Amino acid sequence: MKLKSAIIKAFRPLSLLLLSSPMLLSCQKQESSLEARFPDKFEGKTVEMVSFRDSAVLQTGVVKDGRILFDNTSLLGDEPRLVELTIDGRVKAFAVIEPGAAKLADSLHVATGTPLNDRFSALMSQLDSVENLDDMNAYVNFADAKFDENKDNTLGAYFGMEVIKFAEPARVDSFLKIAPKTIAESKKAQRFIRFANLRKATSPGNRYVDFSAVGKDGKDVRFSSFIVPGHYTVVDFWASWCPYCIKEIPQLKEIHEKYSGKGVDIVGIAVRDKTEDTEASVAKHSIPWKVMYNAQRVPYDIYGFTGIPHLMLIGPDGRIIARGESAAQTAARLSALLGTQKQ
Repeated sequence: MKLKSAIIKAFRPLSLLLLSSPMLLSCQKQESSLEARFPDKFEGKTVEMVSFRDSAVLQTGVVKDGRILFDNTSLLGDEPRLVELTIDGRVKAFAVIEPGAAKLADSLHVATGTPLNDRFSALMSQLDSVENLDDMNAYVNFADAKFDENKDNTLGAYFGMEVIKFAEPARVDSFLKIAPKTIAESKKAQRFIRFANLRKATSPGNRYVDFSAVGKDGKDVRFSSFIVPGHYTVVDFWASWCPYCIKEIPQLKEIHEKYSGKGVDIVGIAVRDKTEDTEASVAKHSIPWKVMYNAQRVPYDIYGFTGIPHLMLIGPDGRIIARGESAAQTAARLSALLGTQKQ
């Protein structure tokens, strides 16, 4: 009996360990990482990992040999977290911090390799396809639908923010009534809500708002100096670094060729761009219309747009007829307006 008791005592710690091993495994610390690769032009650049909702910088790294490896384990919380990777203050990519090893290829702008990252990457590909339609209503409708499908995870924050960012002011107001406080009261949302209010104040039917910027010669130049009373004016807020802006130039040229000398002018307003870069782009793409240089962020804080290109059509009386439409939509609108006038 004593021998049996000794054997039982000897094996009791082992049996307890075996019984508790699932618990021990479940309590093991989860790991999270992101390997991000960047094109050669970003070699040596500092990359900031920024919280999507509150813009807080979570960690930084320097691109070396075309890559950065972020250890996100310490950033894991109760819920996955959506982050932006920024270089020189501009967003270059998105990723979700969750358990697992995520990867970001230099040809993509969304990470893959973990469940939510894979899901986000697929949704963003669909969103890009909708964006290529150059139809803002279709874009907002898609973002609204994907917000509804992802309200229970961090991806909902991104799509909800796109609605606030680009929707008409009345639709933004309606969306905010159903949006969770974590989105509606976030620092990022408050910024976009302010822009929505600016869009409302400069919506169609209102007169355009004048502003000034330092021109190429170092002297102040006013926006109103480019507006000819009695003419229709297509205003193109753009920048040399914006691929979508460059994409619309051929369509704007068609408008220019069709209506030049017929009471329709085009004015380019360069925003968030260096004068020398704007000049180089004007020369490279043979832009024939007048360009206002060095407007920087001033038009954003007046007209409330949150992305470029942003087109605005001003009527002969100085009132805004339309804004936020594509070059093709603007051309169709001009055709209808001028056709109506001739009748």
